[in-house]
Amino acid sequence: MTIELFGLSLTFTIMELLGNIFSIAACILMVVIGYLRHKRTVLIAQNIQLILFSIAYSFLGGIAAVVSNVVSLIRNLICLKWNLNTPLKIFFIGFQGVFTYFTTMNRPVDWLPFLAATCLTITLSSKKDIVIKLGCIGSTLCFGLYDFNLHNWPTLVFDIFSFITSWIGVYRILNASRHADH
Repeated sequence: MTIELFGLSLTFTIMELLGNIFSIAACILMVVIGYLRHKRTVLIAQNIQLILFSIAYSFLGGIAAVVSNVVSLIRNLICLKWNLNTPLKIFFIGFQGVFTYFTTMNRPVDWLPFLAATCLTITLSSKKDIVIKLGCIGSTLCFGLYDFNLHNWPTLVFDIFSFITSWIGVYRILNASRHADH
């Protein structure tokens, strides 16, 4: 399929087009998540985002991201119901590491989604919203590099927007705690 846009001829396969449609839907949600402050609402929104991204990366051939997103979805569902304690963190990080090892080509870039999920897994048990938000920032950086490598440009742009909105979220958390102290 070829699309003419501003005098440029862009060629997409149907798989790429579908992948980008799901990516953009997930990306819009990703930017909104950057503004959220509370763990429960972040996790619920992120679960929807993980499903959308899993579908998108399936179409785009990003198996490492699909693996990461599925394991992260399971982790988030457990985290919504129970406290994510250290043994569960070790289990999810280890499970994802093994799953990544056996389902990817084990290039350094294939490990970026694993690192992204690890950032979140380590911080999700915190009672402090700011710690979780910082885990989201680390995760966004890893996926930004992964999307750059896949040439997944629309998602990379949203990774950058999400990075910015997450820092705004950090500011909002700090500002709210500063006002609560007075």
